[in-house]
Amino acid sequence: MELPARLPQLSTPGGVAGARRYAGALTDAYRQEQSWGFLERNHTLWHNRFLLHLSNTPELTEPPPPLRARRPDGRDRQLTPPPPPAARGGDRSSLGSRISLYDANGTHIIGPPSNSNEALERPITLKGETVAWLRLTPLPWLDDSLEQQFRDQQRNALYLTAIAALLLSLLVSIPLGRHLLQPVKHLITGARALAAGDYETRIDIAQSDELGQLSHDFNLLAEALERNEQLRRQGMADVSHELRTPLSVLRAEIEAMQDGVRPIASEQLATLHDTVMGLSRLVDDLYELALSDTGALDYHRLDLELTTLLEQCIESATPMLTEKALLIESEIGGEIALLADERRLRQVFANLLKNSARYTDAGGRVSISCQQLGNRAVIDIQDSAPRVDDKLLPRLFDRFYRVESSRNRARGGAGLGLAITKEIVEAHGGNITAQRSPLGGLWIEITLPVSS
Repeated sequence: MELPARLPQLSTPGGVAGARRYAGALTDAYRQEQSWGFLERNHTLWHNRFLLHLSNTPELTEPPPPLRARRPDGRDRQLTPPPPPAARGGDRSSLGSRISLYDANGTHIIGPPSNSNEALERPITLKGETVAWLRLTPLPWLDDSLEQQFRDQQRNALYLTAIAALLLSLLVSIPLGRHLLQPVKHLITGARALAAGDYETRIDIAQSDELGQLSHDFNLLAEALERNEQLRRQGMADVSHELRTPLSVLRAEIEAMQDGVRPIASEQLATLHDTVMGLSRLVDDLYELALSDTGALDYHRLDLELTTLLEQCIESATPMLTEKALLIESEIGGEIALLADERRLRQVFANLLKNSARYTDAGGRVSISCQQLGNRAVIDIQDSAPRVDDKLLPRLFDRFYRVESSRNRARGGAGLGLAITKEIVEAHGGNITAQRSPLGGLWIEITLPVSS
């Protein structure tokens, strides 16, 4: 019988080779005796004739080669081998305590009984007939108590390791959690302050990670909210002021007429009409800005030719410009097709030309040019002195903003024209900028996408 693959511990010289020698010796004995009666309950014969004799065969007990050491002079010196180990008669792992004999019917004859399902069985045959079975019990496993002790030790070690790891993680996580949560608490406090209307709140988190970036973005948000709040308050004050001035004029004129101080004449009525029209324009501008903020400002875009529209606007503004002795210079290129709201573009050009006529010193110049660069139409409107300080140029498009030092209130306007102009240009997908003009005044440049 071949060795089972599940019994690697049997494939040793003392196991397989010993069982083979026992089988050969038992076959010879059975051939002589013709039965197993001579071995039944004869433990002395079993031990002395077979176990002890075969265990001392040269093949199983052949000593190792002699030990030799090299002398300093190069000659070998034989060493004394270690003494053989003491006999282990009671050792359950010895070959004699694991081998037993059974007859052909499986009846136990001699040797320690074996009930192991993993025992190695070798047939003893004579003339092709199986006369007995030699059974070799596998090496015993560890005792159950040892296994339980080992498992208990491993479990206890695992528990101790887990407890130590938990304590270590707590020692590390508590200060780390406080360090990480402190910036979050600052952010929560700042957010609540912003919600309460305190837009001057700032957060100082000197970190280069995501929390540091979040605090930076929070400060940008707070600055934007603070700036918008300032613009809102300034806008309310400007609207109140712009409405109060013409209303005060109307009230004074009407009360003077009622008291008989001023006669009710056509000149006084014309003055009142001009004041009312100024109020009407202011209200219209405010209404358009409100619609633009809510996205409700209507645009009726149609295909139009830009240069023709610009020439018409220049022609309409010519009387206003020549009244102040302003020289008009225009350089209009070829046809440029746009998809735009004609009424809104007329409003843009009218506002810009009106500003030039209102703020440019008498005897100055106004230059208008229009050309196509790639897929963009570029419109430039420049005027002569007075100029605007460079640091004030970005604020020209703010609502109610006026450069009081040079283009002052006495020249009229509520500071809404350029704000409305910017809203219209950007609604058409364009861009508008202000810079210093080579003519000495202001240079407004508008770019608009051309129609495909």
